[in-house]
Amino acid sequence: MKASIYRIEPASGGAVYAQSLDGASFEILEGSFPELSPTGQTVSGRVLAPIIPPAIYIVGYNYAGNPLEARKEIGEHPVIVMKASSTVVGQGDAILIPGGLLGSDQVDYEGELAVVIGKSARNVRREDAISHIFGYTIANDVTARDRQKGGAGGQWVRGKNFDSFCPLGPAIVPKEALKAIDDFKIQTWVNDTLRQEDSTASMIFSIPEIIEHLSASNTLLPGTVILTGTPAGTGVKMQPPQFLKVGDRVRIEISGLGVLENPVLSEVL
Repeated sequence: MKASIYRIEPASGGAVYAQSLDGASFEILEGSFPELSPTGQTVSGRVLAPIIPPAIYIVGYNYAGNPLEARKEIGEHPVIVMKASSTVVGQGDAILIPGGLLGSDQVDYEGELAVVIGKSARNVRREDAISHIFGYTIANDVTARDRQKGGAGGQWVRGKNFDSFCPLGPAIVPKEALKAIDDFKIQTWVNDTLRQEDSTASMIFSIPEIIEHLSASNTLLPGTVILTGTPAGTGVKMQPPQFLKVGDRVRIEISGLGVLENPVLSEVL
């Protein structure tokens, strides 16, 4: 069984890759992702986001009650957005509600399965796509809905690219360590209330299809992270809408991948 890959901040500072089978004891890995080798040295410290990706792609509108019908409505190709690597935070880090020039009072959660590319992928056919995946982790595609739909050119990128808007973790679980890679159960809680619950089997565009689409005349470098879409149950769709507020905690659990939990705080200007 392959161990899960973490990034740890030791007491001395910096960041190191480490492996763990239990999420409690860690062995330092040397090298660059994904070419990592065990050193035999143990390490303790704060768990960071498991990777700082060279690129983060997001798939929009990828869940529906009837995937076949929804696909007809959406079209032939998935909706794609991007996040900057500066949005990434890790397990236990705060989601910051933006203030200042582009403050928001409509910050929303989106629990998602994240795919981590392990081998450069360019013009990859869907039947070969899985061979380019290293593993999977949990993501929260945090979005300021007011900045997604207006107030900043109406572009999704602005609403999804505030600092702290991409919690990842706690670890990257190698695909070989998982029994199934096409039926992950996703659950998202805000405080003690279950808001989202579905399976990746409900996705409109499958992971191989997404990789085929993204790699068309475009290189997906090792470490690239793909957020595969969020199920129904986001705060913006509730009646009335229920956005995140200071003091909330967002907890996302995906079968086989663990739990990603983050508190919500206000940005300090």
